[in-house]
Amino acid sequence: MLWGVSGPLFLLDYLAAVAGALVVALAIRSLTGWRTRGEPPSTVELAYLNDRAGLACQVGLAALHRVGAVRRGELSTLSVDGPPPPGSAPLVRALHAALRRPQTWAAALADPAVARALRRMVGRLVRDGWLLTPAQRRRMAVGTLPLFGVAAVGVTRLVDSAVEGRTAGGPASVAGLLLCCLATALAGWWLCEVPEIGVVARRLLRRQRRAHAELAPERRPAWSERGTDELLTAMALFGPRPLLAVDPRLAELVGVDADRTRPAAQAPAGRR
Repeated sequence: MLWGVSGPLFLLDYLAAVAGALVVALAIRSLTGWRTRGEPPSTVELAYLNDRAGLACQVGLAALHRVGAVRRGELSTLSVDGPPPPGSAPLVRALHAALRRPQTWAAALADPAVARALRRMVGRLVRDGWLLTPAQRRRMAVGTLPLFGVAAVGVTRLVDSAVEGRTAGGPASVAGLLLCCLATALAGWWLCEVPEIGVVARRLLRRQRRAHAELAPERRPAWSERGTDELLTAMALFGPRPLLAVDPRLAELVGVDADRTRPAAQAPAGRR
């Protein structure tokens, strides 16, 4: 099978096999996690889908800050004074309970009640299909195996031809096959990096970012004129930078890096 065709014809067959394997991998990737159920994610849950637990907790603290409940203390500690906002998400209430006594942000994140709230939130997102289960992620990874199989066939032809003295075609065919094998292996490796969120969740984040484009950091919204919901939505969709504009010292205490969160259009010329 490997040696019964000429170099150019084998290369065409190889490209057809790559196309088929790529279609299989992309189809599995697109169809895994395409259906959800239950209520749409809340703002805190959107933050988790966007950038996991760290951003979700920062959004929760911003909710407490907007009602004036957060106090900064000595030695980089935080505490709360007053009740949480009415109808707060469980994670916000857990953060409020953890900060009833002054402690650092790292200690608050390690609080058992906060960890339980995060686990329950993740369980709800997995149950409703917004986050992928381990089995779904394995299925997506397995879907890339045909790409590696096709690449192995091409490498086998090249190596066996070199060892056994058989012809794999002219220099152009050999170089083309070598490049195609490399590209196929790289595509398989790239597709092996399976996302934690399903395709519906990714589409939801894109829709929400388009719908709230005016809240993007590069638009420089005037947060003094914006409501709490808009601030929390901006953080959930675009990252924690809005908290820097509202309270830079608090943002620094909860790990918001001004340089890393700077919009690309505003970054210094020497940075990437």
